[in-house]
Amino acid sequence: MADPLSPEALRGLPGWADDLSVIAGFTPVTVGGAPMLATFHEWADCTGAPAVSRPCASAPVAPPVIVCGPCSSSLDVAHALAAAGALPEWGAVLAVSQRAGRGQLRRPWESPPGNIYAALRLPAVGVFATETAAIALGCLFAEAFNALGVPVQLKWPNDLLLGDAKVGGMLIEEKRGVVLAGIGINVVSAPPPQALRQGWAVPAASLVGHGISATPLTLWRHLVEESRFCYEAQVLRAGGADFVSCAEKHLAWVGRGVVVHGGEVGDCPGRILGLEPQGGLRIVISGREHILRSGSITPIPS
Repeated sequence: MADPLSPEALRGLPGWADDLSVIAGFTPVTVGGAPMLATFHEWADCTGAPAVSRPCASAPVAPPVIVCGPCSSSLDVAHALAAAGALPEWGAVLAVSQRAGRGQLRRPWESPPGNIYAALRLPAVGVFATETAAIALGCLFAEAFNALGVPVQLKWPNDLLLGDAKVGGMLIEEKRGVVLAGIGINVVSAPPPQALRQGWAVPAASLVGHGISATPLTLWRHLVEESRFCYEAQVLRAGGADFVSCAEKHLAWVGRGVVVHGGEVGDCPGRILGLEPQGGLRIVISGREHILRSGSITPIPS
């Protein structure tokens, strides 16, 4: 499932040497005979870490991030850990690379070292047990990136954009009552144009290519901390949550012409209006409003 991994092996991978310098220590974890590393939110210090709205290590007990070597996919490892009772809610698996990463509709996801290939366990109740789960996840991670000063937008239904380029993607899987989010973020590299679906996909880009300095583990910990804070603020403290409105604030290409691929309306041009309460995309096509619940969109060059 996952190859053996040690701190020494991590030092030779892009970004990981810097990550190791700010982590107090690792706890060994073995699942299915595969040695892994588990790190908790015990920062040696926060020097050089991105600024966030609260001090580092603000939570008294943080769920683990389990770092694993090259594997089939972080989702596969996370499902095995969850089945073994070793992955609590908001705990995550962060793989250094994947041999069979998967995106939406199980399409292959390129997974060279240096990027984020994570699986995050979500609460199996509330919004994550509804049809708006993907939109809620998009809201949380868009909010988290923007809190770090990175103006990410949400490409409906589950991609993360900088400008018109994709820097990340998300999907949600549920098995035996366990809800996992698979999250990939292009930190140092992005798939080349020939690896993307021609006519359907927007260009891919990396954070580094946009001048944003980041390392996999440090960035991941801050994104999860911000996402969890946002979730708890809305659900536990405010007594309710409107994740769709939150996601709509970050929705890409509102008011702009786009082409709809697949879905219920076929390939045709339209204009995005926003989101409806269940997370469907409101779009005007030939003067008539439609609600999309599946399909893909690309912008019409302006």
